[in-house]
Amino acid sequence: MALSAEVVTREIPEIVEFNKLKNRTAEEALAELVGDLGIVYVTALTRQGCSGCETQKPLFRTLAERMTRENPEKIRFRSYHIDYQDGDKRESWKSKRIFGHAAYPTYTIHVKSHVGPLEIYRSVYPPMEELEKQIKESFELAEFYKAEAETASRSRTDDL
Repeated sequence: MALSAEVVTREIPEIVEFNKLKNRTAEEALAELVGDLGIVYVTALTRQGCSGCETQKPLFRTLAERMTRENPEKIRFRSYHIDYQDGDKRESWKSKRIFGHAAYPTYTIHVKSHVGPLEIYRSVYPPMEELEKQIKESFELAEFYKAEAETASRSRTDDL
């Protein structure tokens, strides 16, 4: 009898085509993006034809791979790619409506709390060292909000 192992790998950062979200409200998109307590969610918003996005893409990938290796249960990296062909700006405007960003590439850091997703950090074209610093500082907040949610849940249960 022969056994085979199936290797399941996750692309880091997870690349998501924006059209997956473009018909959602900002609240729906954020709830989908920031799903679990205790996790730091790092998101890159990039656009086709953006020279800054192309410059930072390998730097962001390297940071994502390293930090995911170091903190696999505490962090999720995603990159939403916005289509921008032949000057068609519709998808870019939809992205700005949902995420409220001004330019590309924009990076955000979110954590989930018992009141929903919370934005910790947002920056356009930051140095990766600054992004890494902000991510590391967000681990403590993610844990704090996870503990707060557990306390709030116990409190509601005790009230019943």
